[in-house]
Amino acid sequence: MTLGDRIDSNGARPVRIHQAGAAPGSAPRRSPPSATGGPFISSCGARGRERKATGRKNSRAKDNPTINIMHWNAEGVSNKKEELEHFLYENSINICCIQETHLQEGKPFKIRGYQVFRSDRQGRKKGGVMTLVRNNINASENNRYMEEAEYIEVKITTNDSKMNIVNYYCPNDKMLSLDTIQVPDSGFLIAGDFNSQSQNPSTFYSRRWHSTTTPDLALCTDDIHKTISRKVDEQLGGSDHRPVLLTISRDSASEHPQHPRWNYKKAKWGLFNIRTNELTRAIETEGRNINNVIKEFNASIIQAAKDSIPRGVRKDYIPYWSDELQKTHDALTRRREEAETNPSQENNIKLQESKAKHMKTKLECKRRGWREKTAGLNMEKDTTKLWKLTRALNEEGNKGQKITLEEEGRTLTGKAAANAFAQAYRGESDTTIPLPLQKEVRTEIRERTERNAQDAMQQDITMAELKNAIKKLKKKKSPGPDNITNEMLQHRGNSALQKLLGIFNLSWRQGQVPHCWKEARMIPVLKKGKNKTKTLSYRPISLTSCVCKTMERIVNQRLQLYLESESIIVPEQAGFRQHRSTEDQTTHPSQVIEDAYQAQKVTLATFIGLQKAFDKVWKDGLLVKLLRSGVKGNMYQWTKSYLHNRKDGHCGRKVLLRQGVPQGGVLSPTLFILFINDLLPELPKGVQAALYADDLVLWCSKEYATTATYRMQLALEKVAAWAEDWCVTINREKTTATLFTLSAKAIPGKMTLGDTPLKFEDQQTYLGVTYDKRMTWKQHIMNAEGKARRKLNIMRKLAPAGSHWGANEKILKTVYQGTVRPHLEYGSSSWATAAKTHQQALDKVQNQALRIITGAMKSTPIQKMEQVTRHSSTEQKARLQNIGTSHQVPVHS
Repeated sequence: MTLGDRIDSNGARPVRIHQAGAAPGSAPRRSPPSATGGPFISSCGARGRERKATGRKNSRAKDNPTINIMHWNAEGVSNKKEELEHFLYENSINICCIQETHLQEGKPFKIRGYQVFRSDRQGRKKGGVMTLVRNNINASENNRYMEEAEYIEVKITTNDSKMNIVNYYCPNDKMLSLDTIQVPDSGFLIAGDFNSQSQNPSTFYSRRWHSTTTPDLALCTDDIHKTISRKVDEQLGGSDHRPVLLTISRDSASEHPQHPRWNYKKAKWGLFNIRTNELTRAIETEGRNINNVIKEFNASIIQAAKDSIPRGVRKDYIPYWSDELQKTHDALTRRREEAETNPSQENNIKLQESKAKHMKTKLECKRRGWREKTAGLNMEKDTTKLWKLTRALNEEGNKGQKITLEEEGRTLTGKAAANAFAQAYRGESDTTIPLPLQKEVRTEIRERTERNAQDAMQQDITMAELKNAIKKLKKKKSPGPDNITNEMLQHRGNSALQKLLGIFNLSWRQGQVPHCWKEARMIPVLKKGKNKTKTLSYRPISLTSCVCKTMERIVNQRLQLYLESESIIVPEQAGFRQHRSTEDQTTHPSQVIEDAYQAQKVTLATFIGLQKAFDKVWKDGLLVKLLRSGVKGNMYQWTKSYLHNRKDGHCGRKVLLRQGVPQGGVLSPTLFILFINDLLPELPKGVQAALYADDLVLWCSKEYATTATYRMQLALEKVAAWAEDWCVTINREKTTATLFTLSAKAIPGKMTLGDTPLKFEDQQTYLGVTYDKRMTWKQHIMNAEGKARRKLNIMRKLAPAGSHWGANEKILKTVYQGTVRPHLEYGSSSWATAAKTHQQALDKVQNQALRIITGAMKSTPIQKMEQVTRHSSTEQKARLQNIGTSHQVPVHS
């Protein structure tokens, strides 16, 4: 049933209180949606009558058993963000419905601690609606409408109930469009600006008519009507509309407790060193089950941490607000009260003066606070703070938000959502292996398995190897399910280190990886631009044991040394190898194509994408390839145990991952490049390749396109046969070809990948470098310029133009080198032949950055700025890069 039908049948009730309606002489407005039957809801009066002139409350409600909902017409939210943040914090608002946001599509707007659901008006100025939902509440967008009226519907899910909240705005000259809103029998609330009259207390003051009206309304179903109260608050941020607060009594609205974190800044590492030695001294390793030993070791480390490292939860974020701002805001509130109580031109002028004074004070406070923030940065000590600040300026991250999934009409939250993720990712790792092939490979594994091996694969792990592995551990990394962090491993005592070495060697000799090392805590991270209600819209980040990663690092170093010294890995592979990079792989094909141009030849290239390559590695196939490569003894047995019986899921149900290399493992990349290693030797003569992990490009340069097509078709058949033999899936949608030629007459022949015709594209992007068929590099440079210009905004915020405050030159140079310059220089050895007119576009971006760093004017000579900042032009840097990479190109040929 629609909202219009509900209103006609008295099924929707207005949320209101006993007070007079609009003031006499108000500007005429449309009649409100009529709803009768049901008692008025009594509540307290306006906030201004409750508290002192300071406007501050004595305390915030921590364990509030209610849902606090606010709806407010902001008349532009960007310039009222500080007031909004302060109001949300002071009133413990769970859900906020804002109308007339006046936001531009694509321009980010975030409130810390809240999920943002917004719908911006397109093609017309102003308008727009936005709903903010606390991160601890499960929420998902249900519907949106942006034609006559404007609204967005959000579904709220708590432990015991569901509620649909519609954030509604209807302009004066538009139809209400209530018939487009579907209303369920229960759990429904619509709030917003209807631009209608009502008997409720006034929420809007007209500066033109010097009168008050009530266009801001809320209607709900009977179940909510019984538990809701309403009050109109003081003016906020100078908007003509007052915010309206709705309070719903719900036991399930209380926030979930935060998990305590270790506070390493206050850690007593000396005590931790002593306690780890004491608690691990009695642990016996020889002749015992590795699972029991590691449990005792983990328990000892955690107990030592509890004895010496404080734990606590992060404090609630307190938005910036000062006594000076509060004073001008209270003065603005008093002027608003006077203008509403005694309408006159004089009071209206005073109101506008107070509003202007408040806005000026707010701007000055923001500038002063920002100046103190940037001036206090110390590059020698606060590099982490600097990059956190730059990420915040770039509006990055959505940490702490609850995940709400939709599956076959059901809403999944909490453990149900965790189980859905686990099942989805288990499905991603499942690969159907033909039974005859499986038997053949397992037979070969049994025949090849033997204990005799080289010393590096058999000998015990040494203390030097262990210390070197621990030295390379990075701080501030999330732990696995055992909760042991890298900081704990780095500060353990010498006796505990000796005990850990014994545990590693016990695991190594037995060829057994402890069960707890095979478990992972999976963290889903939303992919950019994806639907947040779908499981496959998230990228799984697996957190495994830091203790296991330390041993993986030792095993991986031994395995890499063996593979490189025996020249087992093909030279075309550059992924996860020392002294190799992505730019090696992008430079080689570009040089081949340019050489073909000079020789009056064409180059046909095929860019091949493998589907879920890491997740779908056939484990038995990988084991047989390890044996074929000569990996035997303890190294083979330990790796075999490492691969099998892997489990994912910590909060939800644990699931077994049947195939794939462990996600997030230190050893996994090396195992993967070994698995894919035998692909390239199968290629026919005349076809070359570049491979970076699973990113593969094949090319063939010939005098005639037909000859190149024939050779490439043979290569594709070889690749397809290899993929079928090793149960690898080729992504046929992402596998495309390009004919690089300067001739308009050259036409490629048809090619197929299996039964699928291959698509031809004029442009290809490989490892972040965009190749066009005529190698002009125009599109690549345009992309790089656009990315770099967006990053320039960070520098502008750190040091506003024309100001004498902000970050100093050293900080700005660091930000430039870390955020802007990589986009300007990446792949420069590939696009060295680009026209100077194209490269000048990158120089212009750098010149703008140099002006920000030095504070120079536009008339300042560019060479002087380059000398002061010690930065050469992008063309000169590209030339130096070419010299550095030119000697590596023949490695691939």
